[in-house]
Amino acid sequence: MRPLGLAVVGCGRWGRNHVRVAASATNVTLVGVVDPDRAQRDRVARDHAVTGWSHLEQALEDPRVEAVVIATPATTHSDLVARGLVSGRHVLVEKPAAMSVADATALVRAAQEKGVQLSAGHTFLYSRPVRNMAAWLREGAPSAPWLIRSERLGGQRRGDCSVLWNFGPHDVSLLLHLVGDPVVEVAARGHHFPGGGHLDTVTVDVTFSSGVRGEIYLGWRHAGAKRSLRLLGEDWVLRYRHGHLDGGDVMLLGGLGEGPAADAALAAGCERDSRGALGGYGEPLRVQLEEFVAACRTGVTTLTGPNHLLAVTAVLEAAEYSAALGGLPYRLAPVAPALTAPGSPLSGVHEFATEEV
Repeated sequence: MRPLGLAVVGCGRWGRNHVRVAASATNVTLVGVVDPDRAQRDRVARDHAVTGWSHLEQALEDPRVEAVVIATPATTHSDLVARGLVSGRHVLVEKPAAMSVADATALVRAAQEKGVQLSAGHTFLYSRPVRNMAAWLREGAPSAPWLIRSERLGGQRRGDCSVLWNFGPHDVSLLLHLVGDPVVEVAARGHHFPGGGHLDTVTVDVTFSSGVRGEIYLGWRHAGAKRSLRLLGEDWVLRYRHGHLDGGDVMLLGGLGEGPAADAALAAGCERDSRGALGGYGEPLRVQLEEFVAACRTGVTTLTGPNHLLAVTAVLEAAEYSAALGGLPYRLAPVAPALTAPGSPLSGVHEFATEEV
């Protein structure tokens, strides 16, 4: 498989991570970087001996560029992704891929019309512990989960979007993947702290078609950072903390007689240290890029491709609407036929409509 010619758009903190991973990937040729900030752009381009452009159009004029990674402020994503897709390039975009179902649907249609890949940067779904958790829920758990509670607390307040659109894509993506069923109802409440222009804290209640309940707690201002999941079943509870104990993940399973076998399945492909922390698995950002490149070459969409992108956007949009109305429940329902022809690489993608309960 020949290397994929790639340009990274955005040389901020997270964009530089994408540049680092792309520059060292064996299946990628990093062609250049795009950023309007000349000093920042030139520094990154010089460090990696690649071309630096001030505007996306300049990168899209370069025939070496087959795909672009968008790592810019959230409000710019839809426009930049659309321009990349219309030019016939594959696009991997940081979360949130879009900030409305209408925009997300338009992007999926553009990707389908051009026959290119569109994938969202939900990196947790490329993490080995999370993949182990999903496999165990489908194949090893003695019963289905009743409740999944996700907490993402503590972080820097953003000026371009609310905590719902900044933190929320991670948690919505995780819950959708772990449960594997459509969301049918969303209710959310949010709060502004003094001096902020967007919601600083949000709680989201999610109901899946199977009856599984999801609770999501998001907040920028918190006494320390907390990134955790708790899954509750009839006779078991599974706790997962990301980045706990000096950067290692911690996963604890309780309530099962067959604990050792289940624990081995949850730790598969990982190394566990003396404290029980998990590590030693591939960097999720790198795994994400590798699978994106494979999708570009084979035409088989990634785990976070159009279907997932649309579903995440629909839940977040519903939560935003519900929070604006003080927590009024909002019902989600699939509408319209699939956006693509049966059997195509993007088949099965649906639009979503929201309606007040």
